[in-house]
Amino acid sequence: MKKHMTRNVILMAILDVALGIVLSLYIASTGTVPAADNADTYADGAYSASAQGYKSEVTVMINITGGKVTNVQIDAGDEAPDVGGKAAESLARSLLDAGGTAGVDTVSGATMTSNAVLSAMDACLAQAVQE
Repeated sequence: MKKHMTRNVILMAILDVALGIVLSLYIASTGTVPAADNADTYADGAYSASAQGYKSEVTVMINITGGKVTNVQIDAGDEAPDVGGKAAESLARSLLDAGGTAGVDTVSGATMTSNAVLSAMDACLAQAVQE
């Protein structure tokens, strides 16, 4: 009985290593694919939307070219500069890299501003969806 358990444990370990190698090779060859890279359903153009932040409305402006997000600008000028303003800068880079809000986390300490930015970004993308 102990011999069968040892053999099963060894087989499971080998299987885990093999699956890990396959997954690593897949990720290395394909890279991580942001949600927007798979979606060519966005119409090219400039879009903007606003949502309520901590102190004021936060506006997100995006450009879409070739069905992908190519520029993200955030106007959070009336938010606290040291908190909301810095969060907006960080989120703009993250949203551009991700091509949308999938996988983009809020900025700690600026949750309300972050949520407004993410909500406005989703609204921009909703405007850009081709039917």
